[in-house]
Amino acid sequence: MSHPDAAAFPPGYPPAPPPLPDPRRLPPHLRPSLPVEPRDYYAFWRAPRYRWWKGLLAALLSAFLFLVISTVFQIVGWLIDRADLSVLAQGQIPPVGPGFFLANNLSLAACILIAGLVTWLCVQQRPRWLSSVEGGVRWRWLLTLTGILLPIWLVLVGGQLLLAPVEGLSIREHTWVMVVGILLTTPLQAAGEEYLVRGLFGRAVASWFPAPIVGFVASTIVTALIFMALHGAGDLWLNAFYVVFAVVGSWVTWRTGGLEAAIAIHVVNNLVAMLLLPFTDFSDMFNREAGTGDATVLLNMGVVVVAALIVEWYVRRGRLARVSAPGRAALEALAAPRPQPGPGYGPPPGAVG
Repeated sequence: MSHPDAAAFPPGYPPAPPPLPDPRRLPPHLRPSLPVEPRDYYAFWRAPRYRWWKGLLAALLSAFLFLVISTVFQIVGWLIDRADLSVLAQGQIPPVGPGFFLANNLSLAACILIAGLVTWLCVQQRPRWLSSVEGGVRWRWLLTLTGILLPIWLVLVGGQLLLAPVEGLSIREHTWVMVVGILLTTPLQAAGEEYLVRGLFGRAVASWFPAPIVGFVASTIVTALIFMALHGAGDLWLNAFYVVFAVVGSWVTWRTGGLEAAIAIHVVNNLVAMLLLPFTDFSDMFNREAGTGDATVLLNMGVVVVAALIVEWYVRRGRLARVSAPGRAALEALAAPRPQPGPGYGPPPGAVG
């Protein structure tokens, strides 16, 4: 007698796979922490195990950890520079020295670890999923884009120097410490800001909205304001630049499915901007009061927009994954039939144990 379901499957064809279980009906510990349907970068936390309060907890915990770590690093930096800390009581900031500069860079670099650890603790997604929807840094894409953008930024700075030459350039006591420090820590500092602001904060905000496009827009607005506030500028031109920079960072992250493009733009911008820093007096480099910026910032904004257009051109070539659903494999594993014990299964007759 033929099997009652034999007519449903032509000879030689495997049976249809079993239906996937409804994640909402699974016990909490069996629900995937990764998305089971294709999600873009900012919607990536909207997975079966996610709850709204996890995004809030992640944002608050990461902000607290950054505040503590940055405070410790800043104090150490001031001590290395032998700064007069008594001016803090008067509401003033000691002059910036090499120690404080490097300490500030390292505190921001620590955001890579903070964002990854907090994501793992609060959302139960491994840190590698914070880099991209493919579960890691796509190094080839990151290095390729960095190589494309670097000459563009060098041309910008070269033109600015021709229009307004910098005076007082010389070899100073801090020159070589700063050269090495900038090359080693600035890429990590720029990446740290992206992991914290565009990565963790961006996903936390977007996760509160069921519609991915609404989440992306809300995330872009909120993180642009956070990014601007973190730089503490009182100048309108500088704040406009920070907002444009942040919006472009969110856009390229959403379009490419990862942080690599935003990191490349940030790294190139900061490295080139600090090109002459070791040869100058940078004691007031964090002075961003009203009047420190001017209309020339429009050139910097223009270059950032050009970088976004280059990224968009690359995306349209279809070589980057913008969405993924890595949690679906966990559901398929739960739905897969388990092997049943066949005849003769078990210990032989008379066996003890």
